[in-house]
Amino acid sequence: MAFTLIIAWLILLLLAALVGGSLLNLSSSPHWFVRGWDFPRVQILALAWMLTGIYWLLWVLGPTDLPPAWISLAIAVGLTLWHGFRILPYTPLLPKQSVVTPAHLCRSPKRDERTLRTVMTNVEMENDQFDVWMDVMRQADPDILLVVEVDQRWIDAVQPLIESYPHQVIEPRDNWYGMMLLSRLPIVTYEVLHLVQKDIPSIDAKIRLDDGTLMRFVGVHPRPPEPVRDNDAKPRDAELTLWGEELAEDDGPVIIGGDLNDVAWSATTRLFLRVSGLLDPRRGRGFYNTFHADHWYMRFPLDHIFHSAHFTISKLQRLPFVGSDHFPMLIDLRYTPSQSDEQDVLETKQADDEEAEVRIERAIEDEDLDGEAVDEGKRESIKDVKTG
Repeated sequence: MAFTLIIAWLILLLLAALVGGSLLNLSSSPHWFVRGWDFPRVQILALAWMLTGIYWLLWVLGPTDLPPAWISLAIAVGLTLWHGFRILPYTPLLPKQSVVTPAHLCRSPKRDERTLRTVMTNVEMENDQFDVWMDVMRQADPDILLVVEVDQRWIDAVQPLIESYPHQVIEPRDNWYGMMLLSRLPIVTYEVLHLVQKDIPSIDAKIRLDDGTLMRFVGVHPRPPEPVRDNDAKPRDAELTLWGEELAEDDGPVIIGGDLNDVAWSATTRLFLRVSGLLDPRRGRGFYNTFHADHWYMRFPLDHIFHSAHFTISKLQRLPFVGSDHFPMLIDLRYTPSQSDEQDVLETKQADDEEAEVRIERAIEDEDLDGEAVDEGKRESIKDVKTG
């Protein structure tokens, strides 16, 4: 009986801990422990209901002096409402944010000069399954391929695939933040930027579609908040916010992709979407969890491809395992500007400008962040960085 009572109280304490951690989502603190609770909303719900089920079993079969079973049920229901509010938009239960390509226009990229296939893939620098990765990429056959975590070893090992793309931007690094942009479409201009940290590149390119349309493509991979190196969320938040402000001023077709090291439903990613006016193809379609490929029970949507309202979606797919801790993401986008007014862009909020400024100011005040847009205690826009 005493053992059952201990287990029951332990379950209630664990449920209380889930409540406390969930409430940390209200804080804008960049500390990794606070921001880490953005990620496991689905896992929190699964754990809460599992603990509640066990508690009810103990309550039915155990001693009569256990705390009332409704306590655990109330906590589970409350957590479901709390987290469900954030994750429900990323399920098929709510409307799609990005419009589906009209059926009569939905063709493969090979048959339509206005349709392009993009693949975003984090290869994991230590991964040595080069042939597996190349096989998956060849089967996917993207027009634009954004690859992150590439070092020189990776560049050398996948050279046969690289050579099949006539247009290339390659920035290998041995710090897990190398980046490579491969394109069958002409890359008219490009710049490699280091906005928040000098060792973290991003790529800003202009690419010409087969129909002659000039499109802007941005590749990003900001550093995540994580406990091992005691990194907070300042650099990630600042980089996404800077790009959000920059792309908001671009009225042409835009795609931005990369391993954002942030979940789709976080406050920072939602702020990015509101500020930039871009669309998240996951909304209304599903989680499409890409990380961690080796642990089915701890997977999150970290690898993203956002786009402007000029594009409609013909296909969205998570690709097979490539040896990395990330699954690749594939998307077929069609340049269909006639559908722009039907796209469901997130409405801006009154506090967005202030929230964006706070995220950038934190990076400016952090002396360890030495990127081109925040160095020397001053703020530079991406436009200023590129012309400076």
